[in-house]
Amino acid sequence: MKQADLEKHFRCGPVEAAYENSKWFSGFMKVLFLMVAIYFFWLMTGEAHLVEHLDNWAVLAFCLWRIHRQDDVMCYVTRKGLIVRRQFRSLHEFYDDQFHEERSLIFLPYKDIFVISDNWQEIQLGEAEEGGLAVLPVHLQFLSKRNKQRIIDRIKQAHETDDDESAH
Repeated sequence: MKQADLEKHFRCGPVEAAYENSKWFSGFMKVLFLMVAIYFFWLMTGEAHLVEHLDNWAVLAFCLWRIHRQDDVMCYVTRKGLIVRRQFRSLHEFYDDQFHEERSLIFLPYKDIFVISDNWQEIQLGEAEEGGLAVLPVHLQFLSKRNKQRIIDRIKQAHETDDDESAH
């Protein structure tokens, strides 16, 4: 999804930054998927009939698709909140994310973000009162440390701005 489409779809204000997984992690995953693809391509060379190749072609296509998707944006920072990629919870959601990546994006206003877990796999939303928190599984654990800090700083800045406005 393009940034202009995100701004229109989520009504979140202008996109200030977009963060992908760290270069190290993306590179590692590309090499891993490439090695698996090469292995399954090598297996195909020993098979004589087309029907025997179909499963290898499927794995090969999946590996190439995952190599392509390694550079997907995991988090957008906007004026009004974060747009994050939520973690899939089922095989159906995983499949849906492969072909409709926009469906796994969710908008979180800064005022609703309570805390991000230490492992960056969950965001707690709501108020610190009984029954006031909801946990959203997200896919942010492989962002670089610098980008994680930028996200935290932006959330703090938004919370401070909200506190200043509510005091007046």
